[in-house]
Amino acid sequence: MPATPIEPGKFTAYEVVNSNIGGGVHGGNAWLVVLDNPEGVTWSFATGWIANGAVHPAVRKAGVAESSDPQAGASAATPEGNSITSTDIFKDKDGQSFKFTASVMFDETGTTQFTVDTIPVYELGK
Repeated sequence: MPATPIEPGKFTAYEVVNSNIGGGVHGGNAWLVVLDNPEGVTWSFATGWIANGAVHPAVRKAGVAESSDPQAGASAATPEGNSITSTDIFKDKDGQSFKFTASVMFDETGTTQFTVDTIPVYELGK
C-alpha cells in the first residue's frame, strides 16, 4: 500500500510478497479517489488478486469492483482481469461531467496492471 497519497496525474507501484513457500498469495485493497472540488466528492473502488504460487504457478487472477470493501476486489478477480465504470456521474472543477473507469490486466511480462481513468459524459441536447 502506498505510504503517502498519490498526487494527481502520478502513479505508484508496490509489491506483494509471501513467505509461504509454494502457497501463493491473495488479497485486496480499497481505494478512495478524492475530487478536487468544494463538495469533497469521492469515489471508492477495490482491487484484488490471486496468485497460487509454486503449487499452481499458471493460476493468477485479478479484479476491480466499485466498492469500499477490499474483499469485493478479491471476489471480482478473474484470469482475464476486468474493467468497471462508475455508476455515478461526477463533475470536475470546470463543470465537465465524467465517469471513472478502473481496469486490470496482465502485461506481456506477467505484471498485473491496474489503471484508473475518466471518460467524459455528454448530455444530449447540449
